[in-house]
Amino acid sequence: MAVDMNHAPGAAFRPGPLERRWRVGRPNEVVSDTARRSSYTNPQLITLLWEPTLRWHRQRDSEVVSPAGFRLSAVELIRLNASTTAALADMEAPVAANGVALLHGTLPAVRPADLPKALQLCANIDTHHQEGAQRRWVNRQLPDGCRIAGTEREMVHGVLVTPRDELPCLHDGAHAEDLSTAEQWLWNMLYATEYAPPIEAGEELRELHLRLPTAVRGVAGARGLSFVGTAADPNPAQPPGYQYYDASSFHLATLHSDALALARLQQIVLDAFGREVARIGEREPRRRKVGQLERDLLVFRRSYWAADFGRQAVCTAIVRNYQKSCGLPDALQSLVSDLGELSRQVQAAETETTNAILGLLAAIGLPLATGLAIWQGLSQASTASLYRTLGITCLITVLLMSTFPGLRSLFVTLFRHRRRRR
Repeated sequence: MAVDMNHAPGAAFRPGPLERRWRVGRPNEVVSDTARRSSYTNPQLITLLWEPTLRWHRQRDSEVVSPAGFRLSAVELIRLNASTTAALADMEAPVAANGVALLHGTLPAVRPADLPKALQLCANIDTHHQEGAQRRWVNRQLPDGCRIAGTEREMVHGVLVTPRDELPCLHDGAHAEDLSTAEQWLWNMLYATEYAPPIEAGEELRELHLRLPTAVRGVAGARGLSFVGTAADPNPAQPPGYQYYDASSFHLATLHSDALALARLQQIVLDAFGREVARIGEREPRRRKVGQLERDLLVFRRSYWAADFGRQAVCTAIVRNYQKSCGLPDALQSLVSDLGELSRQVQAAETETTNAILGLLAAIGLPLATGLAIWQGLSQASTASLYRTLGITCLITVLLMSTFPGLRSLFVTLFRHRRRRR
């Protein structure tokens, strides 16, 4: 969920990512702090996702329930780094958001068939739906100076569904028979809908497919993440914290959420660049502004856009699937092309202005230099003769501009550029 943060949160939020624990009490216990995450992925991500000056978390001691029944356990905030924040601050176009918020919790306890609808209600933060109750509740969970971005209507979600015995079938019918029960759950939870999947659902799920361990199926797209356990837990004899699906839950709350957060940050920056390029394209662009945008976009491409999760192929696939589903690669390419075109226009305008100035200097300077040379050669180079010489020079200049349309166009071009830049 995109948010607008005015400043760092207060003491209720601790710096750094939320520390989840897996295999508690065992020799191979895993603590998902910054050092552990970076050792499994890419150290470059520290300066983008996990630095204590960019990320904060708050774990709830007691259960907090939203109007839609979502049980909140923790909140995380991730802000864009200093260089990207400065780039957005220099933009005159309004910037909708500068960070993301992650809400961790569980869906309400409802019948399996009602889970997609429950997810839809929990993810819906539209002001005009549910009388805005869910949006107001989410805003109350955020610290002072941090609010949901005005452009947000639905939270991007990540959900894991596991069966006690086996997955119940959600839909019957001709179209539904083309999908397995797990695929029906993947579709309905990804799109948070209770309606049966369309005919093309199978092909779309294959495009959004994630390579996961046995017994877990998953897809990632513009709406978020959907993971489904295909059978009962393979390790039912293990105590809580050691069972098979606990690993899936642990990864969803840590690295998989980080991947989704990175993709959302990329989208926030690209949207801001798009609005700024559209704004400066409304009038004749300035070299300094276009050059600054090109440099800022280059920094973004070599930092947020180029970041990957190293050996964690699933996380990288989540980012790539989200980018593709939201059209982010096309948006980036369009920005590069638009800025290149603006730069070309700036260069052409400057060349045209330079030519106009040189032409006017030649049209005015040549008669003036000739007149002054004649005046200096006079036997009596008086002030009165100087004025007469200057008058004749001005008359010749006017006649030249009247006779040759090219000189008039140079004059008009020069002053037209000056008016546009004001």
